[in-house]
Amino acid sequence: MVGKTIGNAVKSKEVPVYISRFGRTIEDIFVTSTELKHRFGSEFDAIPPGAIGLFTYMQRIAQGMRQLMAGNRKFGLLYITRDDIAALTKDDAEISGIPYIMDVDADEVEGILNG
Repeated sequence: MVGKTIGNAVKSKEVPVYISRFGRTIEDIFVTSTELKHRFGSEFDAIPPGAIGLFTYMQRIAQGMRQLMAGNRKFGLLYITRDDIAALTKDDAEISGIPYIMDVDADEVEGILNG
């Protein structure tokens, strides 16, 4: 939705100040537009801004996953196990069975504190 809203703002030439600092065109605002332009060539103009925004968002998630995996010294998704991840909310933990972030190392912490 944000990508579509930004696309409409660019089209109407009414880009908000908080976005205009990145640019006033789709190519300037969305960091992945260069990659998409290279991949799709002249068909790039037919890609809706919402799709470009979603692609950009997914690329950010992918980069975050690569950073998390590198932190675990596991450089492929097939090496990630449930022990390497944590749920960020109690609801997530309850639904998925993945430990809640605050409980992940609780036993080890208690052992250190109680020495």
